[in-house]
Amino acid sequence: MFLCNNGVLCGILNDAKTHFPLAANPYLSRKAKQMPNKARVALTVLDLETSIAFYTTLLNFELVEAQPPVGLACIRDIDGDLLLLALPHQTDLRSLLDEPRLLFKPGDTLDFSVDTFETQHARLVENGLTDIRVEENERGERKLLVTDPNGYHFAFVIPVKRSPEAMIAAYAGLSDEISTALDGLTEADLDLERAPNEWSIRQIIHHLALSSSLSLMPIETVLVNPGSVFVRPPYDQEKWVEVLDYKHRPIGTSLALLRAVQAHITQLLRHVPDSWDHSLVRKFTTEDEGHTSTLSDMITVQIEHTAAHLDEIHQTRKIHHR
Repeated sequence: MFLCNNGVLCGILNDAKTHFPLAANPYLSRKAKQMPNKARVALTVLDLETSIAFYTTLLNFELVEAQPPVGLACIRDIDGDLLLLALPHQTDLRSLLDEPRLLFKPGDTLDFSVDTFETQHARLVENGLTDIRVEENERGERKLLVTDPNGYHFAFVIPVKRSPEAMIAAYAGLSDEISTALDGLTEADLDLERAPNEWSIRQIIHHLALSSSLSLMPIETVLVNPGSVFVRPPYDQEKWVEVLDYKHRPIGTSLALLRAVQAHITQLLRHVPDSWDHSLVRKFTTEDEGHTSTLSDMITVQIEHTAAHLDEIHQTRKIHHR
C-alpha cells in the first residue's frame, strides 16, 4: 500500500545491525520459551534482527525480549501494546498469543493514533526515515505512511477533531454511506475481493455488522455507569468469519442490523448529552490490565473503522471496474 526508499533504509539498518545487542540474550533451547506479558498480535518477519532494528531505531518501539535461536522477539509499540515477531518457520503462533490472537501478514496495515502531524513527521525524519507518504482523505483525516522491510504498512493517523454535533452527524450517516458504497452492485459483485485471500465485499459487510453490534453494550454502559469496568471476551475474528459463513450469507440482515444499531446509538447520543468525556475500563479478561476509553473514543473508533472498510469496498469496485 505504501512506498519505501530501500536504498536509504538499508544503510540505516546495516548500521543498526552492527550495534544492536541481540546476541546478549542467553537462549540456548530450540524450543520457544514463554514470552513475557504475552502479545495479542503477531507479525511474521523475514529477518528478526533487521526487523527489530527498524522498529526500535526508526519507529521508537521498545524491545522487550528476543529469542534469536528460535526466531522470536517481543516488542512494545508506541501505544504500549506488545507485538510478537516471528520468523516464517514458527507456524504455531496462536499458542504464543493471548486472545484475540491476531495474525498479521505482509501487506497488512497497523494504525496508530498520534496527536499532531508535524511532531510525528519530524520525529520520523529525525530517526532517519526520508520516504514517508502523506495522505488525506475526504474526511480531513491525515496519515503518515511508512513501510517496513517485510512489507507491513504503519499508518500514523491524526484523527479528525469533531464537535459533539459533528460526531453525531458523522456516526448517524454511516448507514447511508454503506448503502452508497454498495449501490449498483449485483449479488455476484459482493463476492469480489480487493486481492487474493482478502475479505470480499460481502464479508466486510458482515464484519461491520458484528463490530457495530459489539459496540452497543460498552456504549450503553459508559452512558449509564461511567467509571466502571467492562469485560468483553475477545473473539477469533477469522474463526467468526468462517463459522458464521460470512462468505456465502446474504447481507440483508446484516445491513438491517447495522442500520438499527446505529439509529439506536444515535438516539442515545442525542438523549444523554454531555457524556462525551465519560469513560470506562475495557478488558478482555478480569485479570487483564485493560485500557480506558471515553464515549468520544468509542464513537470515533466506529466512524473510522467503518470508513476504513468503506475505502476497501471503493478500492475493490475500482479494481474490478464496478
